[in-house]
Amino acid sequence: MTPVVTVIIPCYNQAPYLPHSIASLQNQTVGEWECIIVDDGSTDNSASIIREYTRQDKRIRLIQKENGGSATARNLGLKEAKGEFVLFLDADDMLDTGKLKMQVALMREKGVDMSYSAFCFINEDGVKSKVRYAALNARTILTRWGLGSSIPPHAFMYKTSFLQSNHITFDEACRYREDWNFLIECFAAHPTMATMPEYCGAFYFQNKVGKTGSYIRMQEGNFLFMAYKLAQMKGLSKLLWLFRISEELWIWLLRMFKYRSTEIAKKIRLLPATGIIIAILMMPVSFWWILVYFIKTYIAK
Repeated sequence: MTPVVTVIIPCYNQAPYLPHSIASLQNQTVGEWECIIVDDGSTDNSASIIREYTRQDKRIRLIQKENGGSATARNLGLKEAKGEFVLFLDADDMLDTGKLKMQVALMREKGVDMSYSAFCFINEDGVKSKVRYAALNARTILTRWGLGSSIPPHAFMYKTSFLQSNHITFDEACRYREDWNFLIECFAAHPTMATMPEYCGAFYFQNKVGKTGSYIRMQEGNFLFMAYKLAQMKGLSKLLWLFRISEELWIWLLRMFKYRSTEIAKKIRLLPATGIIIAILMMPVSFWWILVYFIKTYIAK
């Protein structure tokens, strides 16, 4: 039987969470799927857990490789995908039981290249947040991603032929924000799109531990990615990207004041001097966008 959907799960030391992720897949209301789990050199018992699932369920496959990052793991799974559609699921996240069936039906009905649903955060106690959704296009992907307009990878579904015909894969040289980078490439290919704005089809696991440290690490990763991506951009895309950098500079100033951390400044220096100057000149305009983001995120929520 040829699978309708290929679900690709990169896994590195995710033994405690894998059973929940796989269970959410096995509980789907459609059974014509395959799951390729790429063990990215785990040092825990993730591989043995996956092998047990492959013995019980022939739709699940295990591929093992040396550790190289989630981008390499996803690309390996993508090469092996047989489904008409592809979905990327992280090993600690989950899907709603009707997601595959509903999303496939939507994409076939509309004849589109990509689709995405709304999502909910879920914590270690199984408590789910309110439904979250963001209207995305090529401009918002460049200027608003991470600022109230982010959607987790497993909310999206792609037509396999769309990715193949446009040669879209995960950039293995990009060590930070590879999901964001992947979406930039997808939207640059001008895909036809359908959305499910009121349906929470994806549950995004949120760890309550170490928020302060994670905020700082996240922003460091943002600046590293922004410097990497700026060198590749041209024309209007480059201008929009510089605007996004100016927004990130506002967030850096606020977090430096709050956490008294100067480490992030070292990552900002990776940006070219002209890029920093242009981004700083844009800051009076981007201030209002950041103000709206903080009001929506921390005051009106």
